[in-house]
Amino acid sequence: MAPTSQQLQAITGNPVKILRLDPNEFKEFKVLYVDKRHGVENQKLLEYFISYKFLTFGPSDTYVDIAAQDCPFAFFVHEKVGCKTYRQDLYYMKKGIHGSDIGGDASNLPLKDETVTKISLHNSFEHFEGESDIGFIKESQRVLAMGGKMIINPVFFEDVYRIETDAGWVDESGERHLWGKGARFGRYYDVENFDKRVIQNAPSFNTQFYYIENILEMGPGSYGQSFAIFEKIKPYEAKGLISSLLGG
Repeated sequence: MAPTSQQLQAITGNPVKILRLDPNEFKEFKVLYVDKRHGVENQKLLEYFISYKFLTFGPSDTYVDIAAQDCPFAFFVHEKVGCKTYRQDLYYMKKGIHGSDIGGDASNLPLKDETVTKISLHNSFEHFEGESDIGFIKESQRVLAMGGKMIINPVFFEDVYRIETDAGWVDESGERHLWGKGARFGRYYDVENFDKRVIQNAPSFNTQFYYIENILEMGPGSYGQSFAIFEKIKPYEAKGLISSLLGG
């Protein structure tokens, strides 16, 4: 069950923004953005459309697509807007910066303080294992410049906080994957734990939730009704992991 608008407003201080997306605008985006990877269907394209629309990229931006695997969306943004872009992934890229690719843990990015202006996570934040969700929220505040924005899209909630683990999944060709349906780790937040693990560790961010009320109009398989945008509004002062977990 999705949390109520009142519950999300209580932890962020902001009323949830209810919106209607334009199905025709989404169709136009799907003509512009071509992604031939296996398994990229309507919902994934909707995630990229939302990021493209709501992050309002400009030529002076530096953008990082976190946990991007081999996704070409960052390259699309560079082509259309002209800004500097990176793809980051823990499993699919060699550690360090290699041209437009960044390998390694998203909680420890090889980027200088306040050198990024836009960050996106597409159906990936829920797969951050252990305390890496907290670590990444802290790291994103370090690397984002003032006024920079990060989108987590979608944000998944359940009534009870839980963690799901298994050994990944095997496709029809026998290849094993650590992402997507059946990924080896999935974290499903309730409101209390999203507040404790994310919001309370994001003092530099103004957090705004969005709810898409016409999700079914966006085409078959569309399910990501909620997403969140985090805007950096004040300098970040790091604190240790123990105090982060304890809320101190």
